[in-house]
Amino acid sequence: MRLRTFIADSMTEAVDQVREAMGSDAIIVSSIEGENGGFEVTATLDQRAKDHAASPPSEETVLEEILKEHLSASQKSVETPHTHPAERAGEQVAQTEPNLVFSEATLLKALEDQGVPTILASALTAKAMSAGINDPVNALATALADRFSFDPLPIAPPHPIMAVGLPGHGKTVTVAKLAARAAVENVRAQIISTDAERTGAKAQAEAYGDLLQIPVDHAETIDAMGLVLDQRTDRMGIEAADRREACFIDTAAANLLTAEGRQTLQHQIAAGQQISGAEAILVLAASGDARSMAETAQDFAELGVRRVIVTQLDVSRRFGGILAAAEIAGLSFAQFSDTPYLARGVSAATPLRLAQMLLGQAIKAPLTEHTSPISAV
Repeated sequence: MRLRTFIADSMTEAVDQVREAMGSDAIIVSSIEGENGGFEVTATLDQRAKDHAASPPSEETVLEEILKEHLSASQKSVETPHTHPAERAGEQVAQTEPNLVFSEATLLKALEDQGVPTILASALTAKAMSAGINDPVNALATALADRFSFDPLPIAPPHPIMAVGLPGHGKTVTVAKLAARAAVENVRAQIISTDAERTGAKAQAEAYGDLLQIPVDHAETIDAMGLVLDQRTDRMGIEAADRREACFIDTAAANLLTAEGRQTLQHQIAAGQQISGAEAILVLAASGDARSMAETAQDFAELGVRRVIVTQLDVSRRFGGILAAAEIAGLSFAQFSDTPYLARGVSAATPLRLAQMLLGQAIKAPLTEHTSPISAV
């Protein structure tokens, strides 16, 4: 493992140096604030396996029936067809190669190759073809904006954000990435770890806190979490009202297949909401099959979850499952995560960004160098 150290005046500049020198595969190992106020960042290159997920068994028929019910429901109101979703979000409109062949058949095949269920792929293709846009990326972005909801998190959410989800989907690292994003923008951040079940959870949370120089509170019970949130509310009431501050809650992995697991998480979500207005957001890895992801999303939606952060995009072969999950559960896309970096570990979920991901391998339509930092990772 090769380690390199970079020194800069700010964390952002140090991360830029890492990416320029070592590329997008670099992983930040540590970050230390120097005696003179600068930052010292140590990074390494780690070759991760990209071909570890086996193809899931096909259960297309069952999922198609479920999606058919949703797609036959009332459609969202249609916005002006000549307005790009990228323009509505303040992004740079994607530019497609002039000689690119764009047809209904190529777009439909690209979506099906991504594992998008056929009935949903057909609906998106039809909408894209009727958008009056001559390139696939922006045409699909228009269809996605019409079909799905996108609601990214601000740097400093007004209420605590509670990350919930199944084991192995990246809740803890997502919380660290959100906290790092706040810290880079000079927003005071706090992490509350409530995972008392997983071995090493406390040590991992402490390690992230030390790395980011962010306080970490451990609350092993719902009552303890409530006390920490109460103390935070009291403190913020005393401090300046215009001070931006962010709070992120990492929860234990939930097993919603058991009555006990569902009830425990339901009580925790309700307590966080009642005490401080905390919002539970599903953290969902992109690597699952469409039906499993849809069922998982629906289970969490029944507990009051309304938004999803999609993780592990960098190690996922197909992204069709995230569309099935959002469609069936009615979840809004909040953030996307497709990088090991903490400081820039999550990006705002937008129709344009999702369209790029879905078409990135099948239809080449690269963005210009003026891509908005909102969608670039």
